[in-house]
Amino acid sequence: MAVLPGVWRHSATPETWELRVRAGSRWLGKQGAAAGRTAARWWGLDGFADDETVEFVVPRDRRSKRGLALHTCDHWPRADFLIRHDIRVTTVTRTLLDLAAFGATARELEQAIDCGIRNRWTSIPTLTRRMNDAARGQRGIAFLRELLLDSGGESVLERRFLRLLRDAQIRRPQTQVTFRTNTTHAIRVDFLFASERVVVEVSGRVGHASDGDRRKDARRRNQLQQSGFVVLEFTTGLVIDDPGYVAQTLRKSLSSAG
Repeated sequence: MAVLPGVWRHSATPETWELRVRAGSRWLGKQGAAAGRTAARWWGLDGFADDETVEFVVPRDRRSKRGLALHTCDHWPRADFLIRHDIRVTTVTRTLLDLAAFGATARELEQAIDCGIRNRWTSIPTLTRRMNDAARGQRGIAFLRELLLDSGGESVLERRFLRLLRDAQIRRPQTQVTFRTNTTHAIRVDFLFASERVVVEVSGRVGHASDGDRRKDARRRNQLQQSGFVVLEFTTGLVIDDPGYVAQTLRKSLSSAG
């Protein structure tokens, strides 16, 4: 049975989303790449696991209206494309720019940005450079730039904390910093105000529920304090329901340390 012109499947093989993506990739060849929502799901970005969209990007001179949702582009830089699981796909950086241009919602973009950064598939500096290089007035760039203001953490709670700091006019800290104390174990912290040696951890229920988790958290907190860091911890409830307390506490610690 024909899936696309020249691409066939056995009648006993179900026509799944993955099959349609692979068929589209085979049909388009090197002059086509999975993009937008399809690329987001292919990479495994948060928020797109159940998205059934099949869309590709092709050079401007190769546009077809049959069988696939195609987007065209004037430039086809090789650095924007990778082979992942045997399919040519846009890089995560390019995927995020495309998602913004193709009309993804703020929630979808927030999840995708945070997931891409968490997995080290992209970074804020990389995204910022690409946005600065984008054509003036390119669709979605202003929206994406706004969402990047509170990105860099690894969870919705960490994004919420960064937004709290911005609203309170407290400068942005370094995020997800890994360093060594006087032990042989590396420690990664959520947020670091380096000049004041103030560490901030934000903790939800997930990952901090068991006795083992709490014991591990206490050990790393003690190691940090013994190395001269001030360690603050704010729960989900404090970040969401009492942002004034969070801001006041943090300002006091930064002022004392400074």
